[in-house]
Amino acid sequence: MSIKHIDQATFNPLIAGSQMTIAFTDLTADQKSGLANYFAQHNQRFTTQENQDLLQITHRDLETVIADFKQNAIIATDELEAIYKDSQIFFAAGNRSFDITDKPMIHSIMNLSPESFYNGKDHNLKEYLGRIEEQIAMGISFFDIGGKSTNPKADDMSADEEFSRMEPYLKEIRKAFPDIILSVDSNNPITIERALDHGVQVINSISGFDTPEMLDLVERYQAPVITTYNNRNKPTDNVHQSLLDYLDDQVSKLKARGLKDENIILDPGVGFTSRYEGITKEEIAAEDVTKIKAIRAMADCRLPILVGVSNKSFMGTLFDREIDDRLISSLLVEYNMVMNGGRLIRVHNIEETRLMMDIFNTLAL
Repeated sequence: MSIKHIDQATFNPLIAGSQMTIAFTDLTADQKSGLANYFAQHNQRFTTQENQDLLQITHRDLETVIADFKQNAIIATDELEAIYKDSQIFFAAGNRSFDITDKPMIHSIMNLSPESFYNGKDHNLKEYLGRIEEQIAMGISFFDIGGKSTNPKADDMSADEEFSRMEPYLKEIRKAFPDIILSVDSNNPITIERALDHGVQVINSISGFDTPEMLDLVERYQAPVITTYNNRNKPTDNVHQSLLDYLDDQVSKLKARGLKDENIILDPGVGFTSRYEGITKEEIAAEDVTKIKAIRAMADCRLPILVGVSNKSFMGTLFDREIDDRLISSLLVEYNMVMNGGRLIRVHNIEETRLMMDIFNTLAL
């Protein structure tokens, strides 16, 4: 008997509807009968095609199958366990590791830049720490802090000014909440290094990791990263393929500097799209939609994938929603991207997103 996972090109270890296909070959008559009876009783699709028997199953259901097979000795489970393990997706930072295969993780945006397009304002430190405490109580453990807006209309600033906005907050956050995971949202290597020295574990760079300075930082600190496909200044005729090629190149460079799969988060860069004279807002929104749809192809790499669409401008263009009226559209797009492979959801609206994921996990059982 042989068991193998046969659909690598379309693999998607999702919970609610998306399935992997496992092929069984050279089964004895008793083994085939036992498997057919078991899967019929559990409403799993088990069919025969040519010289092999095919099972379509979700990652979560495969775990149950393995446990049942061990208890009832239907067949040996070594190969099924290898398939299960190979299909897991982890995110690791600091001394913590999260299995996000079946349970996506929320990444909380904690703006410190008054120029930010959404919820950007001056902050009271006590209130800011109180927000983090409330979110920890909701089960959030991953927070993103930035001192500079990524809004294309915002002015750039020096590393000194950028970090001065974050420094007092980082010191107090680390004192009050030593166990949470922090990422720094910056593309300035000086700012990033200072943040890493203040206890931040993850680098979130909208400019990716193409320069020697950025790659050297990764290697010296062995810091997990969020790397973004940002083509604001690099228009392309084929955004989908350019995105896949760029992120594949980023993974190769980052692994060469010592990072592992669980340390590399891929961001398709929704919102970081072409900007040039003459381009219309409709064309920009269409490019963002292409990036949203690319997540299905990105999922084949089995790395953590970031969903970063919260309240972004394409929703205003496509759905006529003002900045403060994009909650429903944000949640629906995020849900779609999670169903297609997204595993970390970077959001402003924590409570509503947590409810969405509770519904996702409940319906997926």
